[in-house]
Amino acid sequence: MILYWILLNNLYISLRTYFRRIYLINVGSIPPQKAVILAANHGSAFLDGVLLSVLLRRKVYVYVRGDIFKKKWANIVLRSLRLLPIYRTHDIDDRNAQSSYNKKTLEESIDILKKKNGTLVIFPEGNCVSERRLRPMKNGVIRLCLEILEKYPQIDLDVVPVGINYSNPGQFRQEVCINLGTPISINKIKKLSEKLSNSELIKEFNNELYNAIENEMVIINDKSNDLIANQYLNMARNQYKLSFFGFFKKSKKRFIAEKRAANDINNISEHNQEKFELFRKKIADYSNDLKELNIGDKVLSLNLAEKTSYILFTILLCVPSVVGFIVNYPRVFFTNYITSTKVKKAEFVDSVIFGVGSISGILYFVILVLILIPFFGYKAIYLALLLRLMGYLFWFWKESAIITLDIFRINFTSKGRNIIKALKSQRNFILNFFE
Repeated sequence: MILYWILLNNLYISLRTYFRRIYLINVGSIPPQKAVILAANHGSAFLDGVLLSVLLRRKVYVYVRGDIFKKKWANIVLRSLRLLPIYRTHDIDDRNAQSSYNKKTLEESIDILKKKNGTLVIFPEGNCVSERRLRPMKNGVIRLCLEILEKYPQIDLDVVPVGINYSNPGQFRQEVCINLGTPISINKIKKLSEKLSNSELIKEFNNELYNAIENEMVIINDKSNDLIANQYLNMARNQYKLSFFGFFKKSKKRFIAEKRAANDINNISEHNQEKFELFRKKIADYSNDLKELNIGDKVLSLNLAEKTSYILFTILLCVPSVVGFIVNYPRVFFTNYITSTKVKKAEFVDSVIFGVGSISGILYFVILVLILIPFFGYKAIYLALLLRLMGYLFWFWKESAIITLDIFRINFTSKGRNIIKALKSQRNFILNFFE
């Protein structure tokens, strides 16, 4: 328990570093006095479970792949972190053992949900793939509900659909939007079970759950449209003005805007190919012009006051930010090295960067304290903390410095001055394309 809470609070700090912003929407849909199953899409290995465990501040237990529990020490540590094993057919050779192990997990799950505020996270897609699409539902959620109803027919339980949306999967300082949808009561499942066959009930429930989760996600139907969608969504985000240091957001307006933008792309891609090709060409031309000038889209969304603020921030905080980066660079280098050499699949990138960064962050803080103690005594703790905060400040400064350089390229180079009007015209055309 102590290990869990120490880790949980460290992960909370790490989330503030790894993500530029976190949108946590409609948390009130989780009934405070009920047992809850959170059914979420699965796009980023263990990071999905970490987000829900850390941010919801409930007693959250998460289903994870069973093969990582095989060693005795791993089983002890992972269970102490409120992780429960689910063994898939390729996780274990012996089918009888697989069934026995999963039955034990099922019993633990029911025991958790029986308790007040028991919360269980299940990823009903069954596997992890980094994409803006929802894969077909496995039967884990509905089978668990049916088992619970058979043993405890009076239990008060809700299944809450969750959509986890990463703005730029695999990129440090991206944003994530977590939407919690309308709960599905187990009483509804109970009523359906009285008039439908088992197979019909499973199909009916999985269809409802699929639609409920998909409703909380930004979906791009055609994988070949991912690139153009990412470029368009990035432009839309830059139009949505937010406080520079703001981290937690609860408003759903931005998600609704992104979902509408994604739906626009899906609709013209499927029903008006000629118009879609025009849109694709405009996006491609605009992106190429940005690359040629070596600037990002965001600078074109800023007014004069915002540009001035970025320039002043960059100048005034240059020294402490750069010092913070230099001091903390060894752990940044170590994290990047591990990720680039050990990670082969896109869906594990975020989790590895985050996990390695969290652990190395603790170790590096201890190292800094040990180095500084001979010179500053107990004050070394405060100095090490200050240096770590300066390292955190650097990421804000870097964002500001990049925009400042873009402002310079636009206003103080002949190429920038010649193309700026055309770029703004292109941008406005794209953003108003669907109106």
